[in-house]
Amino acid sequence: MDSTLILVIHVRGNEDRRRFIQRQLDAIGLPCHFILDGNVEDLSDDILDRFFAGDMHGRFPRTSCAYKHLLAMQYVVEHHLEGALVVEDDLCFYRRFSKFFPKSLEECREKYADLPYIVNYEESSLLFVPRSQRKKGTVVYPAQRDRYAGCLYISQKAAGIILDYIRENRTDTPLDVLHSKLAAQGLIHYFWSHPCLACQCSCDGSMPTMIPTRPRPLKRLKWFYKRFYKHLLYTLR
Repeated sequence: MDSTLILVIHVRGNEDRRRFIQRQLDAIGLPCHFILDGNVEDLSDDILDRFFAGDMHGRFPRTSCAYKHLLAMQYVVEHHLEGALVVEDDLCFYRRFSKFFPKSLEECREKYADLPYIVNYEESSLLFVPRSQRKKGTVVYPAQRDRYAGCLYISQKAAGIILDYIRENRTDTPLDVLHSKLAAQGLIHYFWSHPCLACQCSCDGSMPTMIPTRPRPLKRLKWFYKRFYKHLLYTLR
């Protein structure tokens, strides 16, 4: 498999999640680096003032998550990487990941190497490539919006553009929403994989989220019913 580096968005001190994701990373066999800085308690006034505005300007879990993503992008730029796979620590990789992820990178190098791009691989948002757009042998498809930020490949060019944008403008939204905004402005190119190769366990209900939300009884059951419906819907499109 390609030796692409995996950067793991991880809340320092949460050993259960670290063990959960580490077992999967060991099985995949790709090199990895954990983003440990940027916990809520690490968010200084200077960091908040430099990078965040509005509802993101505060010592919140959502802001910590966004800042860790920025640190991952900074890692890509400072280490002169072609790009990196950025994953959150509640991610469950599907068995087909090892087959389709390398194919997706081959496509990107052949078709999009000169572009600042992000490829999203996760099923968490239940957004899929419509059947009418799918092509045999193709894994990566142009998209108009984000699919969350739990499993994505970001090129060095895209990382640099996003960092420059936030340094100049700050952000009042989570990073996945910002990705959609920048894609709409033509500053970055956003792609979805088909098939999806992973899912956040905090989205499908198999693991509690670390960002406070309202209680959602039977979340896992509801998610699977919705998943079945969405797969059917996008197959008919």
